Amino acid sequence: MNGRERMIAAINMEPVDQVPLAPPFQGYWALGVMGVKGPDSIKDPKLAASAQVEIAKICKFDAIETMWDWLSPVEALGCEVKIPDLGAIPTWTNILGEDADLLSTLEIPDPAKDYRLISSLETTDILRKKLGSELFLYNTLVCPFTLAGELRGVETMMLDSILEPEFLPKLLRFSTDVISTYCEHLVQHELDGVFLCDPTASGSLISKEDYAKYSKPAQKECTAKVNMSGKYSLLHICGDTSDRLEHVIDVNASIFSMDYQVNMKNAHEQIGTKQAILGNVKPAHTLYSGTPKAVIEESRQCIRDAGVIGFILGAGCDIAPGTPLENVEVWNDVVKIKM
Repeated sequence: MNGRERMIAAINMEPVDQVPLAPPFQGYWALGVMGVKGPDSIKDPKLAASAQVEIAKICKFDAIETMWDWLSPVEALGCEVKIPDLGAIPTWTNILGEDADLLSTLEIPDPAKDYRLISSLETTDILRKKLGSELFLYNTLVCPFTLAGELRGVETMMLDSILEPEFLPKLLRFSTDVISTYCEHLVQHELDGVFLCDPTASGSLISKEDYAKYSKPAQKECTAKVNMSGKYSLLHICGDTSDRLEHVIDVNASIFSMDYQVNMKNAHEQIGTKQAILGNVKPAHTLYSGTPKAVIEESRQCIRDAGVIGFILGAGCDIAPGTPLENVEVWNDVVKIKM
């Protein structure tokens, strides 16, 4: 089996020749390993693609993100950002932070005119041509709830749920329309899936009830858009989501990527064969700060807890820039070990 075949088999709960391996978020880390600066990766999609191809070959990933600039809609909507040489692009100013009434003046951006998205999709097209159908390729994109927090400010948005209960649904409707539009644009390209990320829906930030009320409906709408296109939808929520897994299943994503705080064995028992799961080696403690031996031990435990059907090995979140290459390379030895 090749990498793409393993990933699709895992999604379909079918046997695999070895556990599929997906980072899941290697983009910025790979640029750092290969010495490519963030601004240069946007200006030169060929350079960005070459870095990812090299890392994919070294680490023998079965799947990679071909678009890692997951917050590009934020700048397209008018927020100020700072593009660093290394790592993700942070939001510098929240366009709705001081005045909620400005929401009525915002328009859904045209994805075809978003310069960062244009670059990412050129990179995607180059990677598909270079890698063919050997690997499972996906674009990473912000979820509506997290996008709303970037526009308004996360703390302010949380207060809106109490102080401005009529405003938050309007904001979420707008952000959902934005991401739905972006999804429609992405699935027209030669990729296998769209990976929707919702860090602000973390159990560390909102309750299970608020997740079901605010974040889940938006996630579900966007995954449906991807699924209807014939592509695969993937979902990642940061932090501990143990108390809301039944809601996550209902979102109907093809794969759920779990952060390291989630107990893999308990999650597997709850999810069973309803959904493929990905994770969840500790990104900071083990991958970044640990040793290859520690990575092997924790990864093998993940496989023991989740089994080999419907499971994909990867990190609990982003592989942080600066993570030792040998700590990621060793994964390829783990998936070949018969447990």
